[in-house]
Amino acid sequence: MIFELTDSVVNQIIFAMENQNQVSALDVQNMCIVDAGSVEVDEDKIYLLPEWTSHDGYALLESFVSSIRWSKAHKELAAVLAEGRGVFRQFKNVLKKYPENERKFNLLKNSRMKSRIVEWYNELRTSWGLEKLSQDFDECDDLIQEDFVIRPYNRVSDSGFVMTEAKHFSDELKTQKPGELGLALSAIFEEGSLIQSLEKNDTQGLVCQTLEDDFAGCILYSPVLSAAKTAVSLTALFVNQNYRGLGIAGELIERSISNFQKNGIHFFIIPNSVLVFELEPLLTRLGFNRTGTAMVAELN
Repeated sequence: MIFELTDSVVNQIIFAMENQNQVSALDVQNMCIVDAGSVEVDEDKIYLLPEWTSHDGYALLESFVSSIRWSKAHKELAAVLAEGRGVFRQFKNVLKKYPENERKFNLLKNSRMKSRIVEWYNELRTSWGLEKLSQDFDECDDLIQEDFVIRPYNRVSDSGFVMTEAKHFSDELKTQKPGELGLALSAIFEEGSLIQSLEKNDTQGLVCQTLEDDFAGCILYSPVLSAAKTAVSLTALFVNQNYRGLGIAGELIERSISNFQKNGIHFFIIPNSVLVFELEPLLTRLGFNRTGTAMVAELN
């Protein structure tokens, strides 16, 4: 029997999939979840739900911890995984101390489970002779749009607090890499293009803030040469430690590219000196190519 996969049905299925103590099914006639052990599953009016095991749940935890390795929550959550006992309960307890990460985890979990449900539903649609549904959804985009404000960088009003946040980031570099290496990386960051860009009149960019006006991140860029005004170079990109792993850096890059395309910019250059290694997969997906000592996006 053909049925529509509404948001309400998806939410019911997710709730049932999380219950590891019962195998559940969807009663299509009554559009409700039932205990598969108490009914006859006929794959016509009653369908077994897609499986979500404790192994799937643990893989989700590992994936999430990997995605927030620059967040304050990372060390505690990684320790929970390493302990191996009472992992799921301890994981939730730690997340409660980090609301932004807790919300991102819930969004990621729902996104993964929804993906599993759509795969299951598409198999049914194929058996019904119908086309498959697409899976074009990104829960983290919703989080950024709902909980953050991204606005143009204003040199007069923003350079002071951006510099303050940059120094915090510089201090992180000192602690992440012990000894002289950390000091060197910090000095390069502070004395490099960031300082120069904050002093230049032609520096532009975007600032991301929470709804309470707390700084979350920023991206800065400026023309490469006065004679090459259709090429801009990234001079700074960093996100406050409390908000890493939420996709803010990617959102800042994508919005910048959108602005460039509207304003006749043909090349967006990200020098190796300001490139964060972890962003390379995202940049590649956005159309950047490695050219010598930089990643470059040719914009239409």
